[in-house]
Amino acid sequence: MYKNALKEDLIRVVEDLDGTVEITDTIANLKTKIENSSTFESDPDFVKTLIQNCIDERVSRNEREVTLEKQKIELAKLQLAKLEKEVELQTAKNKALSLNPAAKVEEKQFETNIENMINSIRTLSLPVPTRSENFNLFFQSLERAFLTKKINDEYKSEIFNKSSGRKSS
Repeated sequence: MYKNALKEDLIRVVEDLDGTVEITDTIANLKTKIENSSTFESDPDFVKTLIQNCIDERVSRNEREVTLEKQKIELAKLQLAKLEKEVELQTAKNKALSLNPAAKVEEKQFETNIENMINSIRTLSLPVPTRSENFNLFFQSLERAFLTKKINDEYKSEIFNKSSGRKSS
């Protein structure tokens, strides 16, 4: 009847049987209280079932806690693997930059390269008109192209001069 029962299980059974439990009670005292209770004398099978239920609840609670801890460990392992991959990626990026340090500079040069800007503006704007009536439309398309490409004001005059075929001064 008391097989696999711990002190905490016996304490719960005594409390469920309306008994009082003291801190100094031993397992033997708790067993005696259970066996001397009026419920045990009238229905011993009920008390045995109550003890077994307390044991089963404790075991299942412990199993859930173990499962939860395993899940936490697995999550921590996955997060660690993710961080390792991020470190590996950053290391590869750093290595690539150390092998080709001009790569970063080339990207900035590409952004401000005037020839690339001129070509993109020519693509986005109308060709330079030959008649004076069409200049208004040309300048509107040129301004839209400047806005689209987000060209700085300092480059606009040079781009206009080169795209219209004039030499800048």
